[in-house]
Amino acid sequence: MRRLLLTTSLFLPLLATSHSIKAQPNELQVVTHRLQTTAMGSELELSGTLRALRDSNLSVAVNALVKQLHVDLGSHVKQGDLLLELDDKIAKQQHQRALAQLSAAETAATEAARLRDEALRLKQQSHIAQSEVSARESAAILAVARLQEARADAGIAAEQLARHQLKAPFDGVISARWTDLGQWLTPGDQVFTLVSTDELRLDVQLPQEHLPSIDQVHAVQIRPDSQPTLHIPARVDAIVPVGDASRSFLLRLVATDSSPALVPGASARAHLTFQQAKTAVLLPRDAVLRNADGNFSVFVVENGKAKRRQIALGNTRRDGYLVEQGLEAGEQVVIRGNELLSDDQSVTVASTGAPSTNAQGQTND
Repeated sequence: MRRLLLTTSLFLPLLATSHSIKAQPNELQVVTHRLQTTAMGSELELSGTLRALRDSNLSVAVNALVKQLHVDLGSHVKQGDLLLELDDKIAKQQHQRALAQLSAAETAATEAARLRDEALRLKQQSHIAQSEVSARESAAILAVARLQEARADAGIAAEQLARHQLKAPFDGVISARWTDLGQWLTPGDQVFTLVSTDELRLDVQLPQEHLPSIDQVHAVQIRPDSQPTLHIPARVDAIVPVGDASRSFLLRLVATDSSPALVPGASARAHLTFQQAKTAVLLPRDAVLRNADGNFSVFVVENGKAKRRQIALGNTRRDGYLVEQGLEAGEQVVIRGNELLSDDQSVTVASTGAPSTNAQGQTND
């Protein structure tokens, strides 16, 4: 009996020790991220339409039949290229007649000047009446006036003849054609739509609450909806300080780099970054846990233990959240394994993620 009591007294402490070891939670390996501050800023994304700097409905200036078409839909043209020719037979004849009348006027003016000069010489010798001298001087003046009139008529005829050809006023592409061979056209009739494909602009509507901070725009990008991952640098070209019924203002952006993705008429998004002087702690998305009450918390590693901490999130960035309250720079937050943690649990840090950079912050309003 004495031996049994001794054995029992030795076994009970070991059993108690075994139960106490199993009751302790196992340490969990986690990945942490050391927080740093970053410059605060805000981002704004607006949808709009890409528009050509030049978009013109070309029309004719004279009455005539369409004789020849040199372009069609989709044709790329350079400034000065011939687009259309009208029947110019009558215009050519009128031009030739005007040139003939100009030649006759020049001859008449030359002869009138000769007769006037002759009369002035004879006057000095008293061999001609004063009335004749005055008549010849008047005739010379009249001949000069008729010469000027003939020159003007010749210029008008030349311009009328030139207007029977329609040339491209700028580089671009033909986006529409409204005429065909043999059609009778009158002045003002639209024949082509010519759209420039360079120097495109993106027109968006800026909400009135962002108007006072437009001077704080730090960076601008155009993101075509056809290629959402393509970010094209741009600049603010103009803002129209007159609002519309929706209390927004026209903001015009111009791409600083050319890209084939920028096509007139296509939709795109303007991405504006506003610079601010304040700084904030940037928190990775993977560190954030949503509580049952809808608030947010993170696990902070302190002295080998994970401490659950309530936080207040600010604006959202592509690479995380700006923290308004609850965290400070330099603290380590858990970004892997936090779903399995409980408050005050012992942890082993497997690795530490790269710290957030101090680059320009960009947040969504």
